[in-house]
Amino acid sequence: MWYLWAVRRVHIIAIGGSVMHALAIALQKQGYRVSGSDDRIEDPARQRLQEAGLLPEAPGWNPDRITPDIDLVIVGRHALPDNPELQKTQALGLPITDMPTFIAEASRAKHRITIIGSHGKTTTTALLLYAFQQLHLPTDWLLGAPPRSDLPTLSLSNAPTIILEGDEYPASAWNLQPKAAVYKPHWLLFTGMAWDHANVYPTPESYEAAFALLLDQLPKGGLCVYNETDLAVRRLVEKHLRPGWHYLRPYGMLPYFIKQGTWYVRVGRRITPVRFWGRHNVLNAAAVWKLLQEFWVEDETFAQILSTFSLPAGRQTIWYQSPELVVIRDFAHAPSKVQATLSAIRETFPQHRILAVLELHTYSSFLPAFLKNYRAALRTAHERWFYVEPTLRQSRGIQGLETLQSALPLRRSRWFEDKAALVAALQARLKQGPLVVVLMSSGTFSGLKPEELGLEGLSR
Repeated sequence: MWYLWAVRRVHIIAIGGSVMHALAIALQKQGYRVSGSDDRIEDPARQRLQEAGLLPEAPGWNPDRITPDIDLVIVGRHALPDNPELQKTQALGLPITDMPTFIAEASRAKHRITIIGSHGKTTTTALLLYAFQQLHLPTDWLLGAPPRSDLPTLSLSNAPTIILEGDEYPASAWNLQPKAAVYKPHWLLFTGMAWDHANVYPTPESYEAAFALLLDQLPKGGLCVYNETDLAVRRLVEKHLRPGWHYLRPYGMLPYFIKQGTWYVRVGRRITPVRFWGRHNVLNAAAVWKLLQEFWVEDETFAQILSTFSLPAGRQTIWYQSPELVVIRDFAHAPSKVQATLSAIRETFPQHRILAVLELHTYSSFLPAFLKNYRAALRTAHERWFYVEPTLRQSRGIQGLETLQSALPLRRSRWFEDKAALVAALQARLKQGPLVVVLMSSGTFSGLKPEELGLEGLSR
C-alpha cells in the first residue's frame, strides 16, 4: 500500500515511453526526486530526459538502482515480469504501481474526462484540450502523443480537470483492467469501436468486453458522449447505460464539403475551413462540439477554435505536394485507421491514384488471423505495398515473409524487407503521376526521412 502524500523518492522502470518520460519530468517539476531506467530510449524522449537531467547514465536494467530509500516504483508496460529491477523491488518489499494507477491517484480530486474508442482518441483528445486552452479553462491532460510540438504528453498541476486519452490496453502485467477503466472517469467520450489489439484481445467479443467494463463503471450522474453513427457503439451504450441514471449525448456527422482540396465544416450557422481531411476527423470534431455544449459554448466560438486547430504530430503530415504528386506520412496502422485515412485521401484527391505503403509494426499486425482485416481497409488504394523489418518480424515469432503474404493475398501488392529496396522503388514510382503516396505506420519505416526519397529535387 502506498499514499501519494508520503512519496518523495520515485523510480520509473521503462522511463523512455512517450508518457513515462513525461511523467518523470512532471514529477521532477513538482519536487519529487526521480530516477529511471530503460533498455532503449529514442528521441524526443531521450532529448527531453537529458535536458531535465533524468536520462539514465547507461541503457539497460540494473538492480543496483533499486535502493531502500525509494518510496515508490512506477512500472511501465514495457517492463516484463522477469525484469531484474522489478524483481529487486519485490525482494525489498518496496511499493509498486503502474502508470494508470498513479495518474488515477494523482487526479483523485479532479473532474476526469476520458476519451475512449478504437480510433480517433488522440486527435479528439488533442482537440478537446486545445478548446479548453482557447476557452481559458484550466486543465491537465494525458495523451499517447504530444498534442502540439510545444506541449508534453502529460501535465499534472492543481487544475480542477484532467483530460485523458483512455487506452483499452491492460494497465500492467498484474493489473489487467483497461487503462481507461483505472482512471475512473466521470465523463466518457466514445469515438468508435473496431476490433484491435488482437495480441491482448484474441476475439472481437473479448475486445468488446473491455469497453463494456468501461461503460459499466460510469458512475451515477456520469456523462457519455457517443458516436451514434457507429452501430456497435450505440448498441453497447444502450445496453450498459441508462437514461435518467446517466446523461447520454449522441453525436453524428457535421455537414461538410470540399473545395480545391480544403475541407469546410458547418458548425451551427458557421461554415469554417479546417486543417485536416476526412469524415473520421469531422466526426472527431462533432464529438468535441457535443461535449463543449455542456459548457454552453457558442457555435461561432467553436467554429473559430476548429479553424485554427492542427492535428497532432504524425497525422496527415505532408512531406511533398505538387499538382501531380502528394506524399503523406500518417500514423494510421490498425485496419479501421487505415481505411479512414485512405477514404479521406480519396475524397480530397479524387483525380489521383493512391499508393498505400503500410509498415507492419504492431503486435496485432503480425497475427495472420488479424492480418486479413487489412484486405477491406486497403480496398480504396490502387496499389498496396508492405514493409516489414526482418528483426521485428522474427521477434514477433514469424519465421518467413511468406507467412504474412499468404495471410493477406492482394492483387497489385508488393512486399519489402529491405529499406533500400523500398526507397528505390518509391523513387521510381514518384515520377509517374498524378499520384498520392501515403506512408502509414505507428513505427518509423526504419527511420525513413523525406530527403531519402529525393523529394527536394522534384519541381512543385
